[in-house]
Amino acid sequence: MHQIDFYHLSSSDFIKPAVQIAEKALLHGKKTLILVPENKVSDVSVYLWSEKTDSFLAHGMKGEDVAEFSSIWLSSSSEENPISATYVILTNGILLDELAGFERVFNLFDGQEELAKEKARNQWRNWSANTHNTCRYFTQTQTGGWQHTA
Repeated sequence: MHQIDFYHLSSSDFIKPAVQIAEKALLHGKKTLILVPENKVSDVSVYLWSEKTDSFLAHGMKGEDVAEFSSIWLSSSSEENPISATYVILTNGILLDELAGFERVFNLFDGQEELAKEKARNQWRNWSANTHNTCRYFTQTQTGGWQHTA
């Protein structure tokens, strides 16, 4: 059984919502793979280290030998999952063909971009057609929160 949550962002800023989800996953003892375009990996890494003034979210990424100590891994490919994460966060239209190994999928997409919305719709249709999947849909509120709509 897979739970797949679609997050309709009100802007193209996916970093803050992705980090919030990863942080909540940590509180539940879950490892998280954050999939981002290759040119955004370092931006997300910097945000994870500097977002809070009193702490940081330890993580790893390609080229680092820290998988055994990391609960969050940054990558541009779902095949690169050295921490055996069971949660995966998809950003910027990154597609995931195979759900095996993941119990939860968080699909963050830019609701202002037509191509991103179409990709999300296609994934919703494909994944919700499988009775082993539970799909939910959230829209971002003006205050940055989330409203469950489907």
